[in-house]
Amino acid sequence: MHAAALPAKPFRRADGSPRRVLYAEDQTSSRVVTTAMLKRMGFEVDAVEDGELALQYARHETYDVILLDIEMPVMDGVTAARSIREQLSHCNDTPILAMSAFLADSTEATLWRSAFDSTLPKPANTNELATALSSALGMKDRNVARGLQKTQWPEASEILHALRNSMSMGAWRRLKATAVQEMNHLALAMSAAVEAHDVHLLRKCSQNLRGLALNFGGLGIVAAADAYLEDTEDKNWCALLAAIAAWDAA
Repeated sequence: MHAAALPAKPFRRADGSPRRVLYAEDQTSSRVVTTAMLKRMGFEVDAVEDGELALQYARHETYDVILLDIEMPVMDGVTAARSIREQLSHCNDTPILAMSAFLADSTEATLWRSAFDSTLPKPANTNELATALSSALGMKDRNVARGLQKTQWPEASEILHALRNSMSMGAWRRLKATAVQEMNHLALAMSAAVEAHDVHLLRKCSQNLRGLALNFGGLGIVAAADAYLEDTEDKNWCALLAAIAAWDAA
């Protein structure tokens, strides 16, 4: 099998060297897929699993842009962004972008504004990611803008297909097993949120599950998560687990 052809890579410095991205995301499978997207755009990527590691990497390295998930263990994205700004003078001009499934939550967005230069949805498709990074990097001259518009960015499904083809069968199975584990954990958290009558937690877990499923093309899981969230009386948790199991078996 052959990986899909690489698209044009406009995100380069004038000397042709790759721009560097620091990316923090605690969900292993989402981190792998988004890292693949960034590399397809021509970025050199350091991907870490929490905000504390992001702070450590930023302390010792220089990046063109920093992408931080909001909700992470050890240190969340907001705390990491503020720590980078307060502690690392060499990052004063480095754009820091928030990635979250909860951009519509105006209360939370207010808390982020002082820490981040911009936000983008999670999961972000290739066009959303490219547009946000282009804006953050100040690539506004006409030639670069024209080049970005002409670039045929691959769809998420193409990225996933190319990623799968680039991995050994064992590595792919481990990645898929990790995704299934993360999905089942989120499904369990949704059930617990229902039992606790915690609507806010239920919505967050649902959005995270949807985002993870979309990264892997699990549209049946997305539909089951939506149905579980929308049902007001008889929430069918077994149907949600069945959708995850069906995707795993496919």
